Amino acid sequence: MFALALRSVLLRPGRLLATLLSAFLGAAVVMTFNSLHDTARAPGVDHVSAETLTTAASVVGGYGTLLVFFAVASTLTMNVRQRADEIALLRHTGAIPAQIKRMIVGESVMVALAGSVLAVGPAMLGGHALLDVFKDGGQVAGGVDHVFGPIALMSGVAVTLLASAGAAF
Repeated sequence: MFALALRSVLLRPGRLLATLLSAFLGAAVVMTFNSLHDTARAPGVDHVSAETLTTAASVVGGYGTLLVFFAVASTLTMNVRQRADEIALLRHTGAIPAQIKRMIVGESVMVALAGSVLAVGPAMLGGHALLDVFKDGGQVAGGVDHVFGPIALMSGVAVTLLASAGAAF
């Protein structure tokens, strides 16, 4: 089933690119803002800077996470619905519904994982640039260094994978 899922993904480069782009951009946005949580929790960050970073990460990152979740889910839902003929053909040739679900969820998770991995570098750069904006505005102390840690990484991967798997299922 994995080989069939891989071939199915590669036969549709446009859909693959749309899904990959949605997962990539979504994971990058979530990771960028959640890196502010990692930065706020770093040793040596003063209370005012930590509060500013935590508030910005929670408010903007929270809304961003919701938007990303729905964007990834809607892209995948549309892709699955456009494959109704293929799914019907698989059912007529003897595939059981569980096999078809595994194939579609497997495809979605592969693409979401690839998008999440590709988003790490841009999210690090984006988080650094975002912190610089806060420093330039005087909202964060100049000595605060950007930290890209487990909160940013896990949240970006988790949101992207959950949205992808949930929409595919």
